[in-house]
Amino acid sequence: MKKLYKQLNRLNFEIDVEPMEVSELEKERIKRSVLKVKRKKHLTRNFVAAATFLIASSITIGFSFPTFASNIPIVGNVFELFYDDEEYIFEKYDEFSSKLGITQESNGVEVTLTDAVYDGENITVAYTLKSNQNLGERPVLFGDFIAEEFKNAHKYGGFSENYIVEKVNDHEYAVLFIYELIRGPRPEEVHITLQSDEIVDLSNTSQSVKGNWSFHFKLNTLERETFNLAKEHLKTEAEGIEVSVTKLTETSVSTTLYFAEKVDEELFTKEREEWRSVSIDYVISDDLGRNYNFVHYRGGGHNTDFDSLWSKSRITTNVFDEQATSITITPIVHVNKKAGNGGKLERIGEPFKMEPITVPLK
Repeated sequence: MKKLYKQLNRLNFEIDVEPMEVSELEKERIKRSVLKVKRKKHLTRNFVAAATFLIASSITIGFSFPTFASNIPIVGNVFELFYDDEEYIFEKYDEFSSKLGITQESNGVEVTLTDAVYDGENITVAYTLKSNQNLGERPVLFGDFIAEEFKNAHKYGGFSENYIVEKVNDHEYAVLFIYELIRGPRPEEVHITLQSDEIVDLSNTSQSVKGNWSFHFKLNTLERETFNLAKEHLKTEAEGIEVSVTKLTETSVSTTLYFAEKVDEELFTKEREEWRSVSIDYVISDDLGRNYNFVHYRGGGHNTDFDSLWSKSRITTNVFDEQATSITITPIVHVNKKAGNGGKLERIGEPFKMEPITVPLK
């Protein structure tokens, strides 16, 4: 400690250094990164002590040398801003992401693509929005996401789009755009064009900002391994419902589980006259007691109007703990009906929990 203070005292801070303003987004990154480190249970005592000292030292330097403190490198990454989200599955994404750092401004809105990850299952793009305009609560780039290598193979149900939005303050937002590959080719390399002429608030789609943003970048896929589980008979059944785990794909950043859901809606809901739909949620845990967040693609769904029995769904979650020997998947079934003429759905009755499925990992 004394040696460090001596080194700091020897530093000559009377140099011509231009201070750089730290944005609210950067402050939020630092705060959440620190909170995340505090919550990680597997840190050693020495590492925690070192981290505590680093934080304390940073605070001391901040009071003594404000110009120097404003130029401290950013701690953490955009993915960490979503740590408290129930869909947070991005623990390893920053480690394996392609750093983009592409910024474009149009109509007073600055868009910066920071990182992207392509693991053969999903393409995830992290970006930030900054504007003095009111962009709403959940603004996103609304436009075309094109990969030359996909051609038209992912049209008509071959992909699904998912957005996770974090409002940092009134003028800054962080967005994760997840392009889920459902069917079609999954090449080793993709050349992406992301272009948009509008930013739309997902919480109020009538609110938008026109502009012109266009980005081009290349991604290489991460290594992945797929296990066909269809012959393992990993399934659970109840009256009118059957759920099977058919496939598992592991990558460096995630695990994707594929399901086949069979629902006889009329038998299960006991309803033949009124429109009903059945939706299935999941709880994922391992034999160490850890629960996993996930991003859920629900497939075609089940409803009595179309007499649909089978649906293909999947969930993408974190890499499983290397010490875990099995995971437990518990399906939770909900019954929905139309509420009025607006097309909105409301759940009726209590959810139904099916017997869990155990999937061995080793």
